[in-house]
Amino acid sequence: MSSVVYAAIPAFAVSTAYTVGQFVKPITPVATNRHAFRCTTAGTTAASEPSWAYTNNATTASGTAVFTTVSGQPTYAWTAPAGDIGSVTGDGSGAARVVLGDRIFVSSDHSESATSKSYFTQVGGTWSGNYLAVLSVNRAGSVPPVPADILFGAALITTSATLLFDCAAGPVFMQGLSLQAATSIYFNSSFLRHIYFKDCVLWLNNATGSSRIYNNNPARVVWDNTAARFGHVGQGIGGIVSYSLEITWLNTGAPLLGTVPTALFAATASSNLLMTCRGVDFSALTTALVTYGSGGTKLLLDSCKIAPAVGRYVGAPAGASDLVELVNCFDGTNIVNERYAIGGSIVTERTIVMSGGAQDDVGVFSHKMVSTALLDKWSLPLEGFWMDIENQSLGTKTATVEIVSSASLNNDEISLLLEYQGTVGSSVATITTTLPATVLTTPSAVASSSATWASSPGVAQRLQVTFTPRVAGRVRGQVRLGKASTTVYLNPVITIT
Repeated sequence: MSSVVYAAIPAFAVSTAYTVGQFVKPITPVATNRHAFRCTTAGTTAASEPSWAYTNNATTASGTAVFTTVSGQPTYAWTAPAGDIGSVTGDGSGAARVVLGDRIFVSSDHSESATSKSYFTQVGGTWSGNYLAVLSVNRAGSVPPVPADILFGAALITTSATLLFDCAAGPVFMQGLSLQAATSIYFNSSFLRHIYFKDCVLWLNNATGSSRIYNNNPARVVWDNTAARFGHVGQGIGGIVSYSLEITWLNTGAPLLGTVPTALFAATASSNLLMTCRGVDFSALTTALVTYGSGGTKLLLDSCKIAPAVGRYVGAPAGASDLVELVNCFDGTNIVNERYAIGGSIVTERTIVMSGGAQDDVGVFSHKMVSTALLDKWSLPLEGFWMDIENQSLGTKTATVEIVSSASLNNDEISLLLEYQGTVGSSVATITTTLPATVLTTPSAVASSSATWASSPGVAQRLQVTFTPRVAGRVRGQVRLGKASTTVYLNPVITIT
């Protein structure tokens, strides 16, 4: 595809002599029917333009001349490209030529627009280990293009409505394209396909606050070194219809272009957003990562960069499914490990820390757990991060986690859940807990501790559970806070004796 080259192809001329090998296009080519035609029988054309046959290799007679539809054929390379993608994907009057396994090369100076657009809905083929590739390339390079020819720049634009990616047959891989929508960009309407964007820009090219990047059917999408560009602070990422949207965002140093939204992620209108970000620099966002909506949002930031004061989880809680986690992130000064849920928050603490406690590359740290009034000790506690330790010996053991808070806590108010390998010859997990045996069991005080804490708020205790591993290997533990409106500090390390 090349809109630039296509524009330079001569328009068909009436009552004109043509020789074999000359290329023409319709006098007034329209979107998705921007085909190139090659003279295959020399002759003189009729006094009016013919009705063109757009199907690949179809012939159109005019007077004594005959023309064959060749747009986009490898034989003619950039000499006779199609004028837009829809011309070969079946969006126009011709049949779809593209099937899974094909590659569509789009020149980096290409630009195509329509009032609204659905891409790839007519693509055929069988989904069996293959995909459709759409690549922006330098048309001055090799034919066919080689890896060095991939070049960002090809633009797919809507001028007054949505831009939809909805492949009928299977997965789509897109690289180097600028995807611009006059309203919203969304994925999957009639089909349930996987879409991978690499080195792309998804651009809400408008100033409407309600415009979003979202989905209209369950969708799984990957953004690899791909940026989102916004035109209004009210825009963002997340579903606005009752479907699940799963996005994995990878390896992007400048993910937010144009106007930075007030809140980047939010699931609304009973939708669900599952967002995983790894190696993405969000430091330009200074207001909110996530706002509560009427849907459910799960956000993981793993080894990302954030602004120090950015709001992690803003607004009134929507439901128990919301979860925001930051793991091994960096705020410019500190390594950040945090979790936010309806039951409260867990953040990295560097003042109230245990002597000889956990350390990272910055220094000694603990995890601060702050519960809300909404949690419940049995059905909805505030769950801390999982802590792993390798255990290489068998027999009865005791796992310990040190905590400190302003008042003594009972075993129904804070507990340690332990997962270990308790079956001979098997890695199947056995799970035990320090909670009372039943909801009717009388709780008891958590054991006191002699551990020393800097700037201690008062009472040091230790969560301990006895277990008997039958196989050497991983042991996992998780502290669960079940007392509302309470602050606890824990040393995020399991010791086994």
